[in-house]
Amino acid sequence: MVNFFLKASVVALMGIGASAMAAVEPFSCPTELVGVDQQARQAPAGWQAAVEGPGESRHHLNGFTINLGPVSKSDGAIYDDVTEKKDARGHVTSTLVWQVKPLQDAYAVCSYYRTSVVLTRPLTGYTECKAVSRRTRDTQFRLEEASCR
Repeated sequence: MVNFFLKASVVALMGIGASAMAAVEPFSCPTELVGVDQQARQAPAGWQAAVEGPGESRHHLNGFTINLGPVSKSDGAIYDDVTEKKDARGHVTSTLVWQVKPLQDAYAVCSYYRTSVVLTRPLTGYTECKAVSRRTRDTQFRLEEASCR
C-alpha cells in the first residue's frame, strides 16, 4: 500500500514538473494600438497643442525589434536571417528572423505609427521571433506581422 502511494506521488510530481516545463504560448504583436492618450504638457509661446481628428487615436504596427534588456536600455539585437521573395506581380515579402533562445534578458518590442508608446514582452522560454513586411510595386515596406514562438 505504501508503495502505491509512493508511486502515485512520484507520478504527480512528474506531472507538475512537466507542466512547469511546458512550451510557452506563441504570440504576435497587436496590429493596432488603440486608446493612446497623447497630449503636449506645454505648447511653445504662440502655439496651441491639438489632437488631429476626432475620436480615439489608432496607431498601426510599424516596427519590431528584439531588445537586450528593458526598453529603457536601448540595446537591440541584430536579426540572424533575412529572406526576400518577389512574386509575379512585383510584390516583395521580407522576413527577418531572430534566434532568441541563447539571448539573456531579451524583450520583444512592438512599436506603432505616430506614437512613442511601445509594447514589450520578455522572451524567456521562446526560441524564435520573426517580422514579416510586404510592399507592393513602387511602395515602401509595411510591417504585416511580428511574432515569437
